[in-house]
Amino acid sequence: MDYQLRKERELQPVRDSSWSTQNGLRRIDVGGRAMAEGQFTWQDSSGRDVYVRNLAMIVGDRYHVVQVIGPEAQRDEITEIYEQATNAYRVTG
Repeated sequence: MDYQLRKERELQPVRDSSWSTQNGLRRIDVGGRAMAEGQFTWQDSSGRDVYVRNLAMIVGDRYHVVQVIGPEAQRDEITEIYEQATNAYRVTG
């Protein structure tokens, strides 16, 4: 969760925005793997309201990120794609 809130470069716009929200942030442990999931919104430089569903996990010594981003007005579609992506994501190697 610290990685999402302070370091994840894909979420830098959240940290840079003068208006942003973070919610649903939670840790998930499956097997021996720790993951953090969250929902984020912010207003981008063009004034567009952005919505993100994000999952970050540590694999070995690297972070893996599954992220779906789009207009805030399309939350349901973003959530549907996010759920499909996270259900299909597999760590290999």
